[in-house]
Amino acid sequence: MNYKLLAIDIDGTLLNSSAQLTPRTIAAVQKACQRGIKVVLATGRRLGNSLALAAALGLRELMVVHNGVVVADPVTRETVIQSGICPDLAAELVDKLNAWAVNYVVYTGESAGEKVLAPSGRWQEPENLLDYFLGEAAEFVQEIKITSPPVRLAIIDLPAKVDALYDQLRRDYAGRVNALLFGRERNDWRGIELLPAHSSKGAGVAYVAQRLGIAPEEAAAIGDNINDLEMILWAGLGIAMENGSPLLKEKAKLIAPSNDQDGVAFIIEELLL
Repeated sequence: MNYKLLAIDIDGTLLNSSAQLTPRTIAAVQKACQRGIKVVLATGRRLGNSLALAAALGLRELMVVHNGVVVADPVTRETVIQSGICPDLAAELVDKLNAWAVNYVVYTGESAGEKVLAPSGRWQEPENLLDYFLGEAAEFVQEIKITSPPVRLAIIDLPAKVDALYDQLRRDYAGRVNALLFGRERNDWRGIELLPAHSSKGAGVAYVAQRLGIAPEEAAAIGDNINDLEMILWAGLGIAMENGSPLLKEKAKLIAPSNDQDGVAFIIEELLL
């Protein structure tokens, strides 16, 4: 099969465990582009935290950011499509998170998720969880007011609090928001991403592929975490990283070497070229 599109997750997939692009990966991605393969970055990051990587790789295709809630042009930085959580529902969720006294942030709809708000008094942990887990520097405000559909909400806190909250969110908001749980059992911290119910990386990549006239069976996708599941199930060739989550590896058609073994480069070199 001659694949025409390759969708690549960033953290844990494209980048190694030191959050670096290796020379081998850069060369492989650029060679794929030279051969006519459309390379699409699909990430949970916001656009502003992804543009430098797109530039380093010389990519110009639309990018899927915020786990598929936003699709943007890396050249013009314009938003092509954007979804969001209904303001009334988002306000209800913010009230619940305040009542649970968990660390959370809101990616605002007015900014296409580029502006990040956090409630004052949160994120007082010894570790810089915002930077380490989200790579963000939030604006702290006394009260978070929802004025337009937020792109997403992100929560990082102790597993005992997060696991119980996740169970409640899944029970009470099924079909209204897409709740993604991050972190493994032995992690000191756990996270939840709350997205619009219909949003996923799979939906975002499918939109880009449709614009390019590329069918799912002509696409490959590679990722490492649970937020990549819809994407690898949509693609004709769904690939999980060796360092990926057990569920993703179970559902994938192929397992790539780990991100510290240049797994993305291996797939491009051995399968796509």
